[in-house]
Amino acid sequence: MDWKRELVIAHLVKQKIAEVDADGLWENTLPEVAASEEELLALEARLGYVLDSQHRAFLLHANGWRAFKNHVDVFGIDDFVGGQRAARAAELVESLEPLKELCGFDKSDLLPIAVSSDDIDVMLMTRPHTTTPGKVLWLAGGLVDTFSGFDEWFLAMVDYNRLNYQHLVEKHSR
Repeated sequence: MDWKRELVIAHLVKQKIAEVDADGLWENTLPEVAASEEELLALEARLGYVLDSQHRAFLLHANGWRAFKNHVDVFGIDDFVGGQRAARAAELVESLEPLKELCGFDKSDLLPIAVSSDDIDVMLMTRPHTTTPGKVLWLAGGLVDTFSGFDEWFLAMVDYNRLNYQHLVEKHSR
């Protein structure tokens, strides 16, 4: 995936939302500055495994993105081990027990990659030891959707942002 292009498109969609978001529902934020290869290697050493290649490529272009979709924050390097976002994701995952019955995976099979700061949405990626490594699960009180990989998940979230834009345009044209 051409991350430079996709990040620009995602930001342009967010910018269009900001233009019609008269009520200030969502922040118009930019992605964080890219993580370095050294930072990724240090994270992988702490995690004990290599990150999924699609997810890794994203982090090399954007080290997370606060309020990427509504109030969903995409994790940056510092969010994976400790910190407020990791704690929030862990709390939401704990509330979904029995997780295995819900999505077919245990907590040890999943790595949080994004979490809502004000709702129950949490996005999790299957770890390398699973039968479907790199799969993304969207959970919000239950299983909302699954995506074959990080790229598909990211593009779907941009599409959801486009829908938000359309809803706001329709709302203000009434």
